[in-house]
Amino acid sequence: MLALLTSPDALLRQGIPDQQLVAVLKAGRAAGNPVGLVSNHGKPAWFDGLFDGSGVQYLHAPGRQRGGIVSENAAHLKIQPYDIVVLATKPDDVQMGKNGRALLVAGGWAKDRQVAGLGIQVANAAELQEILNLTAGWSGQWWFNGHGQRYNVKALSDLSGYGKTVDQQAFAQRLTATVKNGGSRLNALLTLTARSLLIDGTDQVKDLIWGVYPSSNSTNDDSDVLCDFSHRLRTTVSRVQYAKRNAPLFIRHMPSIKRSRAGGSVDRTDPSGQIVSLHLNPAYRKNISGRHVIVVDDCTTYGVSFGVAAAFLNKAGAASVTGIALGKFGNSLRYYDINILGDPFAPVAANGFQVAMNTGWQGQTNSVSQTVLSTLLP
Repeated sequence: MLALLTSPDALLRQGIPDQQLVAVLKAGRAAGNPVGLVSNHGKPAWFDGLFDGSGVQYLHAPGRQRGGIVSENAAHLKIQPYDIVVLATKPDDVQMGKNGRALLVAGGWAKDRQVAGLGIQVANAAELQEILNLTAGWSGQWWFNGHGQRYNVKALSDLSGYGKTVDQQAFAQRLTATVKNGGSRLNALLTLTARSLLIDGTDQVKDLIWGVYPSSNSTNDDSDVLCDFSHRLRTTVSRVQYAKRNAPLFIRHMPSIKRSRAGGSVDRTDPSGQIVSLHLNPAYRKNISGRHVIVVDDCTTYGVSFGVAAAFLNKAGAASVTGIALGKFGNSLRYYDINILGDPFAPVAANGFQVAMNTGWQGQTNSVSQTVLSTLLP
């Protein structure tokens, strides 16, 4: 079951209820999903005329921004708060969703800066309907979960194509293109990834920092698609103010070899080239110790990026490190125990680190999630 909460103001365009948004709410309720308009104020005069007999409810909830209306409805419906979508067009909606631990979706027609800063944006009723369909179909499984002593890795999908069916190969190509190039399906990936993180309780983790593993020739200007994706994900599932835009967590001080295109000339399991070409941003020198860090990468095969990221972050005193990949290729993921010998906020010399472990790493895979994901992202 999926519930939808929003405010009467969210339906208004130039002071008049948008009939297409009204139709989406009615269709959601007709499909068996609870739908409610929540307000600190009295029921608007137009509500009964639009929703009478539809099952869409008006909920008078003074102080709704504290989020109690979300948790109360979740308990009443015997669902979890992340099974509730909040459509936000004003700050009170945002606070209601954040405090209630719901999945926040911003109405792109809103003018408020706080709403505009949310990660998942819908421009119209059709896009809202698509998000609701995706959310209802996704129960939040990760395809891959790996837990190590110094860091963990989660991957949303299987991008393997070798030896797989034509359908799987085509799915892998579509998802990879979306991650690399953005496009119309980016909202879908944001929604599914955000829901998985909410189910994991990521929004409840204190002292959290988000970062993006830099591309091989990153210009450190926080401008590529993955950076935007990660910031949008961060604003959807957490409140943290660290790792803001235009301040990347990692600095690529010189280009590294693009390992996936190097052919047999490079040992793709060797982390050395990555270690000596990046370092932590000195702007975070006082922010990492004792904190939990999420590092986002688009795709992973051998897991070098997460092993290297964990090495720098552990040296800086991070309490935990979790790598999030939107896709994982094959079953070749490796676990790395790397010791940075010097300052992790400065370039590391060729003899400034030790690789204590580089070994195969088996985690748990969930074939059901892959099947559901390929259905949701045709």
